[in-house]
Amino acid sequence: MLINIVTDAKAKKQQEALAQLLKKIEEEEEITWTGQIINACMCHPTKNEDGDIEDVEPFEAFIHFSSIFWKLLYFSVCPPPHYWGGWACFICSLTMIGVATKVVEVFATLVGCTWGLKP
Repeated sequence: MLINIVTDAKAKKQQEALAQLLKKIEEEEEITWTGQIINACMCHPTKNEDGDIEDVEPFEAFIHFSSIFWKLLYFSVCPPPHYWGGWACFICSLTMIGVATKVVEVFATLVGCTWGLKP
């Protein structure tokens, strides 16, 4: 009697993708301030639905590096989510969103004045 064991490639890819996702979640569960800043600077490849790795496209990299100032200045300085049960991160995030909104409002006002638009 001969038995052949055949591996299902699709199921194996899904299992590997799920294992990597769980590993990433466990690593980020207790992320530090330094880890947040490193994650804000990194430009990571992504996985599609089939589990295949897709490289970063040039436009995505351009957008990432052109917005890195905002990532570092505002959002990576917020405390990690596990501090104070998430409240410190929540309050800091709302504050940073308000500051970013004010900066955009001031910039829009300056552009409007330059172009001669009424407020």
